[in-house]
Amino acid sequence: MKRLEIFTRKWYFFVCLLLAQFLLVPFASRNFAWEDISAIVYTTLGNSFQMGLGHSNVFFQALSLVFILLLLICRNRFSRAFHVYVAISYLLFAFLQNMAVTPLYGFSMVTVNVVMFLLVAFVWIGECVRPACSCSFTRFRWRHAWMIAFSLFAYLFPFTLEGAWDVNPVHFFFKNSSTAFCLMTPLFLTLITLNLLQVSIVTYRVTALIGVVMGLYNMMSFLNPHTVFLGILHVPLLSISLYAAILSYRKKHVALR
Repeated sequence: MKRLEIFTRKWYFFVCLLLAQFLLVPFASRNFAWEDISAIVYTTLGNSFQMGLGHSNVFFQALSLVFILLLLICRNRFSRAFHVYVAISYLLFAFLQNMAVTPLYGFSMVTVNVVMFLLVAFVWIGECVRPACSCSFTRFRWRHAWMIAFSLFAYLFPFTLEGAWDVNPVHFFFKNSSTAFCLMTPLFLTLITLNLLQVSIVTYRVTALIGVVMGLYNMMSFLNPHTVFLGILHVPLLSISLYAAILSYRKKHVALR
């Protein structure tokens, strides 16, 4: 992890991250055409395996809630189990959200998202093997309190799929926020930030930087009047990820482990 920490500070890390957005083109087993890349991405994300989970969403939503509550109650005694949950979550995000089977394109994949999400999963797996993050929540700072409200907004997903407000707590269990990178990452980063002086800087930084990339992509939702609610829903991802990324480069505020 020490080498990865150094690598993420170098200018060429950002060059690699930027080039990946252009070089890692989506894959389609049928009807692939360079001029249709945007359509392949849109079709894949709109018909991803995640969108077909159906009643399984209840299980994933309940499981996420249980793990979060147990972490807050048991704290460090449950931190290893929580880290395993987060690592597995990012593996699921990579495959469930970015792969689909459609009549037009056959099996398709948003390659760059898969690679980025797997990178985040990798650093969290490292956290499971060699824990560096403390979850004692004993160093709470009020200046981070805004993150709690923002991350809960994304996690609770107070909209219907059509964009109408939906604040019925029962409906939470039938949504799919727990299997969405963009809705869970703000919460994971918030939990780490609340233990800011006892974190793994690599895990924190990589998660935040990929969150910034995905947050910027989703700001495009504001350009379509029918998807403005999605843009609003992704404001926590961009704002929290950007804030966490900045903190991760301020060594005096983050313990290097």
